[in-house]
Amino acid sequence: MQDLELFPASARYVYILTDEEESDLTNFSELDPLEQYVVAHSVGRRRAEFGDARWCAHRALQELGVDNPGPILKGERGMPLWPKGYTGSMTHTDGFRAAVVAPISQVRSLGIDAEPAMELPAGVLDQIARPGERPQLEELEAQGVNFADRLLFCAKEAVYKAWFPMTHRWLGFDDAEIDLRADGTFIAYLLVRPTPVPFIEGRWVTRSKYVIASTYVL
Repeated sequence: MQDLELFPASARYVYILTDEEESDLTNFSELDPLEQYVVAHSVGRRRAEFGDARWCAHRALQELGVDNPGPILKGERGMPLWPKGYTGSMTHTDGFRAAVVAPISQVRSLGIDAEPAMELPAGVLDQIARPGERPQLEELEAQGVNFADRLLFCAKEAVYKAWFPMTHRWLGFDDAEIDLRADGTFIAYLLVRPTPVPFIEGRWVTRSKYVIASTYVL
């Protein structure tokens, strides 16, 4: 299934909806043995998530004309190791898995994160929100944006996923100031130095039971 509006036209985004109660290992069983080995000792739920997200990634690469990309393994801090010349990101949560891929010649880095469309657990917002971000959450909710706190978390996760492949450095929740907008866009102003870019652009949607945030650096 496709939803290209979250990403530049050169990217391919593939997602699947799954049964939240069962761990279907069909896609995992079809992975390259080297991919399976990455989570071979994990519980069935984790292997199912991994297999589904990798299935999405392989399908996205195929749609870009990469028929035999080889295994997509894990690098530093779990970063996916994409075929040469490509960049991408993956995400999974209960009932939803997705991947996005693009040629590096068109997109420098990508990030995606999906979260359940519900409020954050008590205390989490205090851990992730900068003082300047809190007022906008109330403004968004007044404009009809539900679960703005979860959206903020989702946006920060997507920012990190685009940041890390460019820098191989950690980015904490306090290291980026997120400007969320009710029109489905946001900008993350990076507060750490050195930085390869001053900000990272993003988009967000609420679909069915999920909040989805995407980021990209052209």
